[in-house]
Amino acid sequence: MKYLLFEFLLVIFFVYIQCEITYIEVKYPLKGKRSPPNAVWPHPQQINISNDLLYIRPNDLAVYSNLQTCDIIAKAIERYKPIFFPPTLDMKQPSSNMENILQNLTLNVKGNIQCEKYIELNSNEAYNLTIKQKFALVEAYSVWGLLRGLETFSQLIYINEQNYIVINSSVDIIDSPRFRHRGAMLDSARHFLPVSIIKKNLDVMSYNKLNVFHWHLVDDQSFPFESKTFPNLSRAGAYSPDHVYTPDDVADIIEHARLRGIRVIPEIDTPGHTFSWSKSMPELITVCWTHGKPYQSIYSIQGEMEIFNPSEPRVYSTMDALLREIHERFPSNYIHLGMDEVYDKCWLSNPNIRQWMVDNNILSTKNLHKYYADQILDITRNISVTPIVWQDVWDEHVELPPGTIIQVWKDSSDNIEFSSWASYLNRAANEGYNVILSSPWYLNYISYGKYNTDTSVMNLEFFKYYEVEPLRHFSGSSEAKERILGGEACLWGEFVDGTNLLSRFWPKAAAVAERLWSAASINNSEDAQFRLDVHRCRLLRRGIPAQPILNGYCGNYDLGMSKSMINHPLFNYDNPIWTETIAPSSARSFASLSSSSSSRMFNYKLYHIVYLILSLFFVYFCRK
Repeated sequence: MKYLLFEFLLVIFFVYIQCEITYIEVKYPLKGKRSPPNAVWPHPQQINISNDLLYIRPNDLAVYSNLQTCDIIAKAIERYKPIFFPPTLDMKQPSSNMENILQNLTLNVKGNIQCEKYIELNSNEAYNLTIKQKFALVEAYSVWGLLRGLETFSQLIYINEQNYIVINSSVDIIDSPRFRHRGAMLDSARHFLPVSIIKKNLDVMSYNKLNVFHWHLVDDQSFPFESKTFPNLSRAGAYSPDHVYTPDDVADIIEHARLRGIRVIPEIDTPGHTFSWSKSMPELITVCWTHGKPYQSIYSIQGEMEIFNPSEPRVYSTMDALLREIHERFPSNYIHLGMDEVYDKCWLSNPNIRQWMVDNNILSTKNLHKYYADQILDITRNISVTPIVWQDVWDEHVELPPGTIIQVWKDSSDNIEFSSWASYLNRAANEGYNVILSSPWYLNYISYGKYNTDTSVMNLEFFKYYEVEPLRHFSGSSEAKERILGGEACLWGEFVDGTNLLSRFWPKAAAVAERLWSAASINNSEDAQFRLDVHRCRLLRRGIPAQPILNGYCGNYDLGMSKSMINHPLFNYDNPIWTETIAPSSARSFASLSSSSSSRMFNYKLYHIVYLILSLFFVYFCRK
C-alpha cells in the first residue's frame, strides 16, 4: 500500500517545469551558458536578480494599478491569470507560517496618467520592474510600458522542483526597446488563416514584445477581405463564402491586437498580385496578348490576364474608394500599398497599353509603374495616410511622399541581381526615408534545423535570424540612423495555413523579436539557444505549439501529453465568448475568474480528478 501511495503522489505532484535541450550527437556537446528556468526573452536592457526566492500562493496574487479602470490593464490582469498559474499543472500551497511570500504586484503609470486607446509608432514602451521586500512594482510612462513590464514579470515566475510557484526575491530591471517597429507579417491570401489562429499569433507576439501585425490581406490567389464598398470582391474572389474576413472578424482582430499593444497595418498589394480582383472587376486587369491574340498565357511569363491596367481610369477611382474604407476601418494611420514584383511582360504584350504609353510620352514600363504609383500615392496624401511600400517602387526612382516607409526585402543572398540588404538600408535612410528591414527574416524559407560552418556543425537554424545586426554596416548620420525604424519577420503563405502557422513561425520569430528589442551586445547565439529553449517551453505552457529548436524535452505538458495546454480553452478562441470588462475599484485578485472562465476551469478540474482516479486504479492493478 505504501508503494501505491507513493506512486499516486508522483502522479499528482510530478509537474516541475522542466526543459532541456541536448546534443545532436555525443561528440558535439553544446556550447554556451545554460539558463535558469525563468530566463527572460527578449533580454532586458539591464537586469539584476538575486538567487533567493519568494513563494507565490496559487491563484491568490493581488494586482493593483493606478490605471485599474483602463480596459487594457483590467483585461491584461485577467488574461495573465492562467499564464501565472498554468491551468493543467498542480501547484503546492506554501504553508501558512511561511514568511517569504510575494504580497502583491502593482502596475503604475508615472506622470500623465491616461488610458491610451491605440499604440502608435512613437509610443513609449519603456518600463522598470522591481521586486523588493516581498512587493513587486512595474512602473512606466504609458500603458504600453506596463504591458511589456507585466510580460517580463510573468516570465520570472516558475514552478520549482518542489512544485511551489516561486519568483526571485530581489529584481531590478530597466528596459526599453531598441527599435520602434517590431513586426510580424502574415499572408492570409495564399492560404486563409482562421481568425482563431491569427488571435493566437497575436498572443504569442505579445509574449515576445512585438508591436506590429502586418496583415497581407489579398493577393492573386484570393480576396478574403470583405469590403463594404465593394462586397463582390470577396464574394467572387475568396476561396469560398467561409474563407472570408467579415467586418466583425476584422474588428475582432484589431481589438485583440489593441489590448496587447499591437498595431494592425493592412496591406492591399497592387498593381501586381491582383488576379483575384478579376473575378469581380475584370475591367481593372490587363489582358495579356501573344501572336496578335488577347487572353493568351505563356507558362512562366504571363497569365491570360494579370496586373492592374494603369491606363484604365476606373483603377484609380476604385483604389480611392477602397483605401478610404481601409483607412476608416483600421485605426492605424498606415496602409501598406505593396507595389512589389511588377512583372511587365503582360503590359508590353497589350497593344492598347503600348499605344497609351506613346500617347502619354511614357517611354518604359518603369515609367509606367511610376505613373501608377504617383496616382496611388496622391490618394494617400488626400486621405492623410502614411504609406508603406516594398522597396521595388523606390528602386524605380518614384518620388515618395515625406514620411513614407520603405520595406527592404531584397538581398544578394536571395538573388545575385540584387545588392545586399545593408546597402539598400543605407541608401534609403540617407535619402531621408524611414525604413524597415525584412530581407534576412523571411521565415517561410525552411531548412533541416541546423547548418554547418568551418568552425561548427551545431549552428541552429535560428542563429541565422538571431545573428543579424541591422546597423552592422550602417554608415549614415545619427539622424539617418533614427530613420531605421526596425524590422519584420515575414511568413509568406504558399505552404502555410492554420495547421502549421504557429509551429512554423515560433520560436524562430522570437529570435527576430530579441534582435529588435534587446541591445546589440546581446548577441551570443550559443547562450541564447538555452534561453530560447526555456522560452519555447514557456510558449507550450501558454498553448502555443512552438516547434523544438533541438533534441530534448519540456515536461509532461509537451503536446499530446497529459498536462498539455495546446488545446486548453483558456488559450484558444475557436468558440469566442464576449464579455464586458468590469474594472475593480482597487485590486484584482487572481482567486476569481469571469463566469465563463470559471465554468471552463470547472470542466478541466473535473477532467483532472477523473484522470487521477484512473491513474490510482491503474497503479493498483499493476501492483496486483
